[in-house]
Amino acid sequence: MKRAIAVVVSAVTAASAIAASVATADSTRVASPAAPNCRLATIALTGPYTGAAGSAGLDQRNWGRIFLTNWNAGRAIPGVPRTLKRTKLKAIEADTQLNPQVAATVAVQLRSNRDVLAANAFSGSQENVAGGPILRRGGMSFVSGSATRASLTDPSTPDGAVLKNGFFRRVVPHDNIQAGTAVTFMRQRLNVASGDTVMVVDQAEAYSVPLSNRAAGLLRAANIEVDRQSQPAAQTDFTSLANRAVAQRVEVVFFASQVASNAQLFFQQLKSRGYTGAFFGTDGTFDSSNFKVPGAYISSFSLDINEVPIARPFVNQFKARFGDTISFGAPSFVAVQAIAMGISAACADGRVSRLEVRREIGRVRMSTSLLGAPIRFANTGDVVGGVGFSIFQIGNDGSYNTVQKG
Repeated sequence: MKRAIAVVVSAVTAASAIAASVATADSTRVASPAAPNCRLATIALTGPYTGAAGSAGLDQRNWGRIFLTNWNAGRAIPGVPRTLKRTKLKAIEADTQLNPQVAATVAVQLRSNRDVLAANAFSGSQENVAGGPILRRGGMSFVSGSATRASLTDPSTPDGAVLKNGFFRRVVPHDNIQAGTAVTFMRQRLNVASGDTVMVVDQAEAYSVPLSNRAAGLLRAANIEVDRQSQPAAQTDFTSLANRAVAQRVEVVFFASQVASNAQLFFQQLKSRGYTGAFFGTDGTFDSSNFKVPGAYISSFSLDINEVPIARPFVNQFKARFGDTISFGAPSFVAVQAIAMGISAACADGRVSRLEVRREIGRVRMSTSLLGAPIRFANTGDVVGGVGFSIFQIGNDGSYNTVQKG
């Protein structure tokens, strides 16, 4: 394997910098053409490769790399028609750190790079809120494997109004579905009933606030008391919230966060204060390397990819190349696949543009996928088919055990 060459891009603040590497599936640098072409097309892979969500971001990046290796080698991939003439791809990789300002800077760089046809972007909902409009102004389509904020695909909201018309798409369901799944599970499986109290905590950012509000509204509609709290992700002392939960005899703590280590700390601090209720994290906490307190529940779009029969050859490749996967990044394989199929369709006449790619991604149909389900996109950019939100419980050994399939 040849050595990748790193490119450093200035961030919005002097303290922030993004490492971006130009790489093919082998991490071999290729000379950049003067304009987009169909011999070797350029896409972008983005994610929080460093910082508090680094393990989830690297899992996403590595699944993107696994896809590119198989795609460029012409191997069979679930959902790719045998008749499709593939355009080979190389990728620019950019670390967004789960930081909206850094994502905005990455978006500026990608928008100005004429070679880049589309992006696997962005991981976090707040990153799409910040960086998405910049990509849109450059005519660039982007597909996310993890951004679940419902308003990103709702044209009646400021987010959806900006990103509509095929600029933003995702291969995972949105948070209105997640909130409903979680609240139904609390009521039916955790026996939360009228008069009980649930503490709902967000992390003061664009992903967790609307998800928490939605869950709180559904709980109140069922006559369940809600103690609505907020604590920024940078603040990792949860003592006051833990004391409050114990004092109010809360039945469930619902914690919407994108930082799995925060969920670990919060639940540990709750238990140290004598809390005996349930703890419920959301998809952003789905990271078995950083959140592993036995007994906790997690709702997530991310299934255990080891249990999907059609994915086994790719899981084996992943483990041989990168070690174990936490499964969070598996949908990003599918997001990059949608981009690759769209570019190949756009290149059918030997010419390509961002506009053509944006249109063709919207027409992508996967009869099946790495996730074990068909995939296509609604006009809003939401996924049609794919997976729902599953519920997991952490076992005594730290394993994530499925208790309700999505």
